[in-house]
Amino acid sequence: MPPSPPAEIGAPFSEIDTPALIIDLDAFERNLDAMASAVSKLGVRLRPHAKTHKSPVIAAKQIARGAVGMCCQKVAEAEILVAGGVADVLVSNEVVGSRKLERLAALARHARISVCADDPAMIEQLGLAAERAGSQIEVLVEVDVGARRCGVRPGPAASGLARQIAGSRHLSFGGLQAY
Repeated sequence: MPPSPPAEIGAPFSEIDTPALIIDLDAFERNLDAMASAVSKLGVRLRPHAKTHKSPVIAAKQIARGAVGMCCQKVAEAEILVAGGVADVLVSNEVVGSRKLERLAALARHARISVCADDPAMIEQLGLAAERAGSQIEVLVEVDVGARRCGVRPGPAASGLARQIAGSRHLSFGGLQAY
């Protein structure tokens, strides 16, 4: 038997079984519309990050208002988004470990998947995983622009990774990513 929801719509806060996602629907929809309007006026594409909501339902509402896809931080989050119908997901972090790379490559058979990379060995492993899965993955080179948070130095290191990606049959160079 499936569990009961944490609350019914309109229930007082005192009756909500926590943890529960609570949304002021009017404010939520105003915010979605405001973001879509602002992006449209700027002539840029929007790819919201799902790290707060982690919800394919909310992602669908963002996409319906013009978002080109979603960002997430982990392979598991990408799997949830794709299972919920999101067709374009960027994992905006490096993915490390053969098991996670295999899962990402398998997921790329069902949706357009992009990922960030800052290491030649990871790119090689990702290309092999995509080859085994029969998939194609877009890769963005993560560049350190001074924060020393992640990424490679601009210049030869970054361009070398871009060439490595472009030389792979199962990977495509998608651009640069920086914080």
